[in-house]
Parts: sequence; C-alpha cells; structure tokens
Amino acid sequence: MIVCASILNQTLEFKPMKILLHIDTSARFEGSDSRRLSQRFVRTWLDNHPDTRVVERDLASKPLPHLDEEILAAMMTPANQHDPHQMAINRRIDLLVEEFLDADLVVIGAPMYNLGIPSTLKAYIDHIVVAGRTFAYTEKGAQGLVADKPVYVITARGGVHAGQPSDQQTPYLQTLFNFLGIHSVNFIHSEGLNMGEAMRAQGIELAHTEIARHAA
Repeated sequence: MIVCASILNQTLEFKPMKILLHIDTSARFEGSDSRRLSQRFVRTWLDNHPDTRVVERDLASKPLPHLDEEILAAMMTPANQHDPHQMAINRRIDLLVEEFLDADLVVIGAPMYNLGIPSTLKAYIDHIVVAGRTFAYTEKGAQGLVADKPVYVITARGGVHAGQPSDQQTPYLQTLFNFLGIHSVNFIHSEGLNMGEAMRAQGIELAHTEIARHAA
C-alpha cells in the first residue's frame, strides 16, 4: 500500500510540458533578422524553461493559401454538406486552430514589409480567426474565445517606426489578438537595421536585451 500511495502521489504531482508555438514568417531563409531573433528567443526560453515543447510553423517554407472564395465557402458551409475539397480545407483550418489553442505561449518572427506584416502571416491569421472557435458575436458584440496567453511578436525593421503612424504592425496585431481574447501581447522591436552599422548594432542589441528579459 505504501508503494501504491507513493506512485499515486507522483501521478498527482505530474505537470504537463508547456507548449511554445514558434511561427516564422520571413520570406528570407538566409540573412533574416526576424528569424535569428525569434530563434534566439526560443533558445533562451528553453534554457530557462526546459519543460517546454516547441512546435515550429514556418509560413515561408510551408505557406498557407490566402483567403479566397473556396476557403470562405468551406468555412460557411455546414459540415454535413461539405464536399471532399471542403473537407480538406476544414481539416487544415481545424489543425491550425487546435495548434494555436493548445499553445501556452506563441512567438512570432515578423519582418516589416511595406509598413505591415508579411502576407504569409495574414493568411495564417485568416485561418485561425474562426467564428465559434476563436471568437463569437454576441448581443453585446464580439467576444474572444481564446484563453489569455503570452504572445511575443519579434519584428525586424529597416527604419524606425515604433510609436509612429508608419507602424501598421503593432496596432493591427494588438487589436487582432485582443479580439480573440488574448491581452498579454508583447512586442520586441529591432529597428534601424538599414540605417547604417551603428544604428543596426544598436537595434539588434536592444532586441537581445528585451529577449533576455521576456524569456527569463
């Protein structure tokens, strides 16, 4: 009986591994600052939180289709009326939604393209923002259905945009994740990367400092 009690106590004390969803969006595989910085965040997090399982999703090597009439039709058609093609589309959406919901934290590497986010990231967002799964409309308006979790958006920018009207990334992603119910949204900006060696070095160093602080 003593042995059984010991085993029971060990079972009760078992803690499941945390899941970190790491999303890279840069069109570049070599020389990408957003990739290097997001990977640095993941490595630092694992050093401090070894009980974490990392799920990688690279939206450049495995891009998702952009929202079109077929995807919208699959989303809006009742499940019992899906044709084989719509079933395949919804299996992909279900996989992405479940992956996002299961994650305990999300790390996104997001270069700034033409003042905004990469289109690959927008395509991903259009797959996980699903009525009845990640948000719902109620009599009082929209309600996020996602449990709050830390989201870290690590940007790479050629110029300096934080706090300026030219920064279309931060307000959009902040609003988007708030809409889903996530309020722990953190931005780590590396800026001035194309404004000379001194500005570049400063931008990278500031990002490294913020990564060390958040990943601790």
